[in-house]
Amino acid sequence: MVLVDVDCLRYEDLKSGIIQKEIKMKKLKLVLVLGLAVLLVSVFALPGPAAAAEKKMWRWGTSNPGAYGYKVSAFLADFLRRGMPDYDVTVYPFASTTANIKNFLVGELESTYSAEPGLRKLYAFKKPFAGFEPNVKQMPVQSFWSYTMETHILTLPKNKDKFRSWADLNGKKIYMTKAGYMNHINIFRAMKDINGLDIKHVEVDMSKVADALRAGTIDATAAYTTALVSLASWIKVLDVASPLQGVNPTPEQIKKLTAAGFAPAKINMKKAYTKDLGVPELYGVPFFFGYHHGLNFPAEDIYRALKAFEAEAPALVKLDPGFGPLAADLAGFQVQGIKSIPEVPVHPGLAKYLKEKGLWDSSWKIATEQTIKAAIAEMKAKAK
Repeated sequence: MVLVDVDCLRYEDLKSGIIQKEIKMKKLKLVLVLGLAVLLVSVFALPGPAAAAEKKMWRWGTSNPGAYGYKVSAFLADFLRRGMPDYDVTVYPFASTTANIKNFLVGELESTYSAEPGLRKLYAFKKPFAGFEPNVKQMPVQSFWSYTMETHILTLPKNKDKFRSWADLNGKKIYMTKAGYMNHINIFRAMKDINGLDIKHVEVDMSKVADALRAGTIDATAAYTTALVSLASWIKVLDVASPLQGVNPTPEQIKKLTAAGFAPAKINMKKAYTKDLGVPELYGVPFFFGYHHGLNFPAEDIYRALKAFEAEAPALVKLDPGFGPLAADLAGFQVQGIKSIPEVPVHPGLAKYLKEKGLWDSSWKIATEQTIKAAIAEMKAKAK
């Protein structure tokens, strides 16, 4: 007869069960750890839907904070992010419009804030682009015209009898807007190049133009509207800080400007300014402003951007009245922009958009490496 120690058996069974449970727990923990590792790898290492379709970079160049171009770039970039979600659109402000153009030229931007006066200087490689040609990796071509600006002259009311017209400003000290701005180039062209005035530009802090006028540091200042009705932030500050007096070109000077293709336009003073400017009419010299690309930017994406802006036209004008003419007829506005500088080739994407609208002019040049080189040669010859 074999005696069995029941307690011992129970102990052994219990011990065996505990061991089995521990083994199962270890296996479970291992499975959980492996599962977590797989999850982490899938999240951080493997491309998900967003990563698989990585957004394309769009560095959007513009001028400095305080300038009109910087303010409205935020609106335009927002429309593009919504209309073209495959792009990461980032606004890059620079000290001046010229600085943003130069950064584009060396390939550090996908689009550049530039205008007709600056494009003329650029394609001729005249100041402020003289000597910069060896650094150029891409040239901007006509891609998207957004608004017009109208450069005009203001002084203090106490000078109204002293400075009755531009002719009285010959040899005087004027803040011709910030050096490097397109308005700076535009008003110099109008007053000096076309009308032969001796202008002494004095650079001052934009936020302290009223102080400079009162102190006599400057006799007058250039200012500008967008679409004849909207002011840049620094000019709004000037408008509030001081009473102002408009100074117009003479009838003869207006004729010269018109003959040169820069017919002055009447500023809507009641909409643009808060105070009376002491003149029944105020004339500004208009030019087209836009955001332009090089040939590296796909034509189809320029076309898509134009369609995105077209779809948002009613919203654009609600954000800023300077978009009024663009919102009213986006395609027609592109035509007017091209006509202001037909020497510069047109991006294939803008050409496609206008052909679709039946607005393409066969005399315009579609941008290629060859047409860009030809345009540079042509504009250099004209500038001699």
